[in-house]
Amino acid sequence: MNSPTPSAPDWIALSRELKSIAEAGLRYSDGPYDIERYKRLHELASLPMQAATPEFKWPQEFGYATPKVDIRAAVLDDGKRILLVQEASTGEWTLPGGWADLNVSPAENAVKEVREESGIDVEVVKLMALWDKDKQGHPRQPEHVYKLVFLCRMTGGKLTTSLETSGADFFRVEDLPTLCPHRAARHYLDLAWQHAANPDLPTAFD
Repeated sequence: MNSPTPSAPDWIALSRELKSIAEAGLRYSDGPYDIERYKRLHELASLPMQAATPEFKWPQEFGYATPKVDIRAAVLDDGKRILLVQEASTGEWTLPGGWADLNVSPAENAVKEVREESGIDVEVVKLMALWDKDKQGHPRQPEHVYKLVFLCRMTGGKLTTSLETSGADFFRVEDLPTLCPHRAARHYLDLAWQHAANPDLPTAFD
């Protein structure tokens, strides 16, 4: 009888977990020997990532490690076109958004990001999705990320660009440009059109 082939280690998940253990230990330990061990563990946590990126080094954060939060806004105009912004760094298009800022709610963050990146004013209609980025078909990255995707309604403003964006426009489903694979995926956009057509749809989650 053949033994099952062992699966390859998930080095990204391992690296994240080692970092989390080290930072929790540094936060809650007070013994000098334990602190030294956790500092060394934090250094070792970077090693699995350095196979692909030799210069990679985890920053040390304070306290218990938790996932980062990425806020995205799906904005539809009266013609049901969807707002996309073009990343200045890559030329690819995505839903407006970014890392959640301190001292603002998730919905407030969505409104702020849309205004800053596109010049458009919006109001939040509903939370469409709360997803684990690793489970949504995106390329893996060192950080573990939760994606909050809000459906928004345009209330005013004028299309413009910012330091982070080189373009902003509304698109129909048949005219969509190439999307940035790290920030949003086609099913995010499809979900927005589904919620616009059926407002009673529940929030998607995994």
